[in-house]
Amino acid sequence: MKKLVLKTAVITLGVTVILALAAFGIVSLIAPGQMMRLAFSLGLERIGADYAYQEYERSGDVECLARSFEVCAVRGYDDNAADTRFELLYTQNADAFAALAETRNEQSNVVDYDYRDYIVGLGVCVKYRLASDEAAWDAAIGLAFSETDADFPAGNPVIALAVEAAEAEDAAFCGRLLDAMKTSEFEITSDFINIVTILEGIANE
Repeated sequence: MKKLVLKTAVITLGVTVILALAAFGIVSLIAPGQMMRLAFSLGLERIGADYAYQEYERSGDVECLARSFEVCAVRGYDDNAADTRFELLYTQNADAFAALAETRNEQSNVVDYDYRDYIVGLGVCVKYRLASDEAAWDAAIGLAFSETDADFPAGNPVIALAVEAAEAEDAAFCGRLLDAMKTSEFEITSDFINIVTILEGIANE
């Protein structure tokens, strides 16, 4: 009798687990947006990023694509996925990205904050980390320069790239970026001077 009860309990538990997994899989497929919000609310950033990307693929929601990219672009997460998602955001959804950036800027209370600069800054840092040759370095530098206004505002992509390379103590790249900055037409602001000083310190070590 005890064996029968135990066997029945095990079978019931097994069926329950299978049904729960099946339900989880179905919800993941048909409602990735809900799963995204659940994952982020639980602090599961990397999983939430993948659900955000699935929601973008399902609905075309560029805000979900941007959130997914932001998480993956954090150093140590997934640079390859981040680069793919950045290209989708920056190139294939350029108009929607511009509109999203404008909305985020209007919503932000941070002085001198520009969402587009922030995202592109993350993007060029990812490209730098993935670079395997000097041509890829130059591509990252070129993108950062093309997206940085002449008045060299705070938080621009060139600053993001310089800080990334300086933290990596990459003397060769810092020297290359430094040379590009010295021949640039950026306004010589205090931020510009500070970045040049940092790059010189790394490049000349």
